[in-house]
Amino acid sequence: MRIAHVDTGRTWRGGQAQVLLLLHELRALGHVQRLIAPPGPLLEKAGSAGFDVTPWRSRGELDVGAMLGVWRALEGFAPDVAHLHSAHAHALGTWPARAAGVAGVVVSRRVDFKVATQPFSRLKYRWPVDRYFCVSRGVMQAMRASGVDEARLAFVPDGIDLAAVRAEADEPAPDLRTWLGLDADAEIVGTVASLAPHKNHALALEAAPLVLRARPRARFVWLGEGECRAALERRRAALGLEDRVILAGFHPQPRALMRQFELFVLPSRLEGLCTSLLDAQALGVPIVATAVGGVPEVVRDGVTGRLVQALEPGALAAAIVDALANPGHRAAWAAAARESVTAFTSAATARCSVEEYARILARPGGGTGMRPGGR
Repeated sequence: MRIAHVDTGRTWRGGQAQVLLLLHELRALGHVQRLIAPPGPLLEKAGSAGFDVTPWRSRGELDVGAMLGVWRALEGFAPDVAHLHSAHAHALGTWPARAAGVAGVVVSRRVDFKVATQPFSRLKYRWPVDRYFCVSRGVMQAMRASGVDEARLAFVPDGIDLAAVRAEADEPAPDLRTWLGLDADAEIVGTVASLAPHKNHALALEAAPLVLRARPRARFVWLGEGECRAALERRRAALGLEDRVILAGFHPQPRALMRQFELFVLPSRLEGLCTSLLDAQALGVPIVATAVGGVPEVVRDGVTGRLVQALEPGALAAAIVDALANPGHRAAWAAAARESVTAFTSAATARCSVEEYARILARPGGGTGMRPGGR
């Protein structure tokens, strides 16, 4: 099978990591691929790994020049399937793929935001896409609730390479407490996530004073960058938490640092699946998270971690305090999670993707994406 991947991410986030993992797994299965993406970490990593890559730039979802660039790249490759990996790729790649005669067009959906909430979005979700790959059942439900036809939805969970995650965590890395100037007995409550609105670090910030009253040695450490940094820094200063909540930024070895957390906390208000949760489970790091989107599909409350209601700082703080006070609970969650996470592998993602590609191509005339009413 010939598969073209289109992505618009210029930075390295979870979506780009998933594209690269899929490239590797599909190559191992014998498929021929091309990646069309902007200059950045994904293109560089894929090129270094020997994949066929086409540099490409876009300036928003209505960039006609970018659409022409996708069409040219697809025409020159003649894929059976065009896999569009982001919302912008969905907008910029669907019609060029159809114009290039690509039989199957699929779009990955990794967030549980509602779609078709404004005129252009409603139009976009009537375009000839054969399948939306939903990374969790929570994402599928959000798509159904938005009016997307069930026949165009496929459950294709994201996954991780368990051996690679553990190998990376074993590489020499800084001692987290020394690097950040923390006391040796600091209890690290860590988060690895972009500083994006839906990740809702603000909830953890509001919970922090409540946690510190009960656990004064707790320190919140956030690995990641994003557009919310300035607002979070201002609120942190207003709360007087500059030395208690550390915005550590991007680090090239997040998994090696994550392994040094007492607790991994995910305070999201919206979440597709979150592969950082899978990383934490693979590394034996106990989890407290909000029960949103696909998170309950990864974390079973009281079994492989703790789940709390979103947007409630008191509930999040109470769960963190309880977890820090009970190392036995944390150890039990971590042990159970190391078993459950084996269901979420990048190899399984690739197999499921190939099965869906094949179903589309097996339809009479290949994939058309068109149904009565445009859905």
